[in-house]
Amino acid sequence: MPDAVPAPVAASERIAALDVTRGAAVLGILLMNIWAFAGPQGFFDYPVAVADWPGAPVATWALVHTLFEGSQRALFSLLFGAGMLLMVEHLERSAPGVSPARVYYRRVGWLIVIGLVDAFVLLWPADILLTYALCGLVLYPCRRLRPVVLLAISLAIMGGNAALRAADVAEGRAQQATWARVAGQDPAMLTPDEAAAVEEWQKVLDRARPDLQSTGLQESLRVMSEGPLAAFYVERARTSLILQTVVALNAWLLDALAVMFLGMAALRAGLLTGGVSTRTLWVMIGAGYGLGLPLSLGETLALLGSDFDPLVDRQYLVVYDLRRVAVAAGHLGVILMVVRAAPSAALVRRLAAVGRMALSNYLAQSILCGLIFYAVGFGLYGRFTGAYLYGVVAFVWALQLAWSPWWLARYRFGPAEWLWRSLTYRQRQPLARAPAPA
Repeated sequence: MPDAVPAPVAASERIAALDVTRGAAVLGILLMNIWAFAGPQGFFDYPVAVADWPGAPVATWALVHTLFEGSQRALFSLLFGAGMLLMVEHLERSAPGVSPARVYYRRVGWLIVIGLVDAFVLLWPADILLTYALCGLVLYPCRRLRPVVLLAISLAIMGGNAALRAADVAEGRAQQATWARVAGQDPAMLTPDEAAAVEEWQKVLDRARPDLQSTGLQESLRVMSEGPLAAFYVERARTSLILQTVVALNAWLLDALAVMFLGMAALRAGLLTGGVSTRTLWVMIGAGYGLGLPLSLGETLALLGSDFDPLVDRQYLVVYDLRRVAVAAGHLGVILMVVRAAPSAALVRRLAAVGRMALSNYLAQSILCGLIFYAVGFGLYGRFTGAYLYGVVAFVWALQLAWSPWWLARYRFGPAEWLWRSLTYRQRQPLARAPAPA
């Protein structure tokens, strides 16, 4: 008998809770990304600089930072780890004569390409797909590990991350102490080590409290909103290059990898497939929010109270993974509870459709927000911030909640999912649904 041909998971085999969670995550991540689509990073990193703008930017920042910063990305990472296991298990079950590794790594390889397209063609510098694909390269060998081992690996990565950040705090304290001690002295009188520490800490302060009226930033705002298009592309591509290399290596990779292992463990433990009790979900909600929200609120208040002191920021980064994963666990528990209580509700079904087209919807956010804010579209970059941004978020959400079920009523996959699957399985996948019998 010939070997079975590998193929994507059929609609009948999909796990509704995972689709709904993925849909909520892809919509929720825009709550954070909208700030970077709409203006320079300084608007979010130092909202005090635009405190007098309409839209209550400081209060809006405080609310969004407390409830969502980091947690939406954690949900995304959790689902990526779980999705890797589901795909491999499906291949082993449905196509036993085919090497799952080949298909899996081909899938990851094409995700690298898609991430590069999002970052350098659609010009979304904070694209996370490339980072996820690189993390995915190391997940496959761990696919058979027990949940407790996967959890231990996740905690070890988070612990290593915390240790690196603690070392960064110690370095920052030393630089700040030197900077304060020699402030006002003649630079020629400083030792080379003192001069280097002062210069480095001054750069840290400038990044933490950017001058939005500086000539360089104002020119960047003009180019991003008005062009010319060549200068606009260079500006955005340069930002993408920095984020996809320096920031990804220093911040995103370990963050994502730790939570992907956690997602694998959660899937194996039955948490993401409805295999736990309602009481367990309530415990997860209580423990997640009970631990994560106080840490998150404490960080928000500390940053506001210190005028966004970079040393305060570094200190809270030591517990960053604990904080964001705990809040994400609370969010996840709420989503799973809603799915369990009202699986047929209209919103739940629409969220599931958004989740089945998560890649298409994620890329569509880059396209839609680019058209709204960039010079290639309406050029609203840097024109407003704060609560006004969430009118755009509501508009994008409404579109995606409407078009996802409409599309899936006619087609088997989202457009990006269809392309990704066709490339992964080296076979053009059927896209249109067969017409219903008369």
